[in-house]
Amino acid sequence: MTPLGFRAGDVLKLAREAQSSSPRGPLLVTGVLAERLARELSVGGDPALVRTEGDPAEASALVRVVAGAATAEDERALRAATRALVPVVAVQLGDPDVRLPYVLATDVVVCEAGKGFPVGEITRVLAGALGRDGAALASSLPVLRDAVQERRVADGALTAGALAMTGGDAPRLPALALAQSRTLSDLAVAGGAAAPGEPRAAAQAVAPALGVAVATGLAARALVRRLPIRNRLLEGAVAAGATYVLAMVFRRIPRG
Repeated sequence: MTPLGFRAGDVLKLAREAQSSSPRGPLLVTGVLAERLARELSVGGDPALVRTEGDPAEASALVRVVAGAATAEDERALRAATRALVPVVAVQLGDPDVRLPYVLATDVVVCEAGKGFPVGEITRVLAGALGRDGAALASSLPVLRDAVQERRVADGALTAGALAMTGGDAPRLPALALAQSRTLSDLAVAGGAAAPGEPRAAAQAVAPALGVAVATGLAARALVRRLPIRNRLLEGAVAAGATYVLAMVFRRIPRG
């Protein structure tokens, strides 16, 4: 264990995660006008990662375009993805008040008649459904990039805040720094950074993000100690705010 409380295994795990940033599978877009939506989602990227045919269980996410109430075919596709624990997003071309099986209400995107597919809203919902898995897809599908990065920034800040508030009496700096490093790594991957192939390259890739995260954590801890009032809620707010600023700055760094 290092003087700051890091265990070698945690850092090694972080480096291994940096090496394995390939997508779980392609986006599977099916249903009404699926080919049109697939083309829009693959603009400027790898078309092989957006398919209109295939097994939902082998996809990163299923995007099912429906027109009103779910048909028997819609239900089969939605059920297959749900049983395989594959995220599902539905694009509704018909009545927005119709309830769809196997889809959360928050994962339904309504498409207004005559306005085309709301690609921005679809990618936003997809980013939320995909979680960390979205970074690898966004690396090769630029249409997803902004939505995935915005989601990772928000999720990273919430995670840091929760760790600071619920960390108990154990040292929280290592846990916070590792969580922040994962957020920064996801942002780099989503931005198109190539995954390091060798263990040494992976370690070199994560070292700057981990160093910056540690420095941010130390600065946040010093700030908390100077405040006239200290409680877990305040510590969580400081950790979340520091992580958000760190991630936003990191996101804007140009990548070659």
